[in-house]
Amino acid sequence: REGEYLTDREADEAVKFIRSHTDKPFFLYMAHYAVHRPTQAKEELIEKYKEKPLQGQKNPIYAAMIESVDEAVGKIMSVLDELNLAERTVIIFTSDNGGLSDDTNNAPLRAGKGYPYEGGIREPLIVRWPKVIKPGTVSHEPVISVDYFPTICELAGVPLLIDRPIDGVSLAGHLKSNGKKRLGREAIYWHFPHYRGDPALARGQAPPAKAGVVPYSIIRAGDWKLIKRYEGKTFELFNLKTD
Repeated sequence: REGEYLTDREADEAVKFIRSHTDKPFFLYMAHYAVHRPTQAKEELIEKYKEKPLQGQKNPIYAAMIESVDEAVGKIMSVLDELNLAERTVIIFTSDNGGLSDDTNNAPLRAGKGYPYEGGIREPLIVRWPKVIKPGTVSHEPVISVDYFPTICELAGVPLLIDRPIDGVSLAGHLKSNGKKRLGREAIYWHFPHYRGDPALARGQAPPAKAGVVPYSIIRAGDWKLIKRYEGKTFELFNLKTD
């Protein structure tokens, strides 16, 4: 509707969906458009953050967008409490990228969205599972977003498909042990076949040296992280425990 803020509408639709499925199992995938460009927020929240000290952050619009997402999550949590669904609902809160370097500060992690460094790919992951996960538990086990599919299937008692490979592993046992049970896999892998920073480069109209980010792949094994770029400097190897 005219004058309606997208994040608020998404939250209202999520609440409406939950209310209409109280008598049967449901899966809600709430993928907010925020926080994403174009940076647009509610004026009253922008003014609120203009008055706050910067402390390493520099964009009040970005901050206002984050508060709107927080409010949206709060609406979902509140309706689960109201309908007495909270204790039999698992909530997974996460992101798909690190924050945009131009708009926010991912310190102490290096760089931001789109980059292969930790500021670009290490995201928040919060799981709420009442009476199973002890509040305040912290896990340092590396996981990746492809793990959510087998995890959700196991929690819901749905068998995995056997006619295709499943890249992720279920986190259910790790969550039930409050982080004590390790996943036991050798490594995790991901690939970013994308140019960022110069649209002309992606069309083959500019030399690789002008790219902000060129396509890359990563292997993470324990504390070791290997980045392979497909143009320019080929390899970087880091030990994340020391660097």
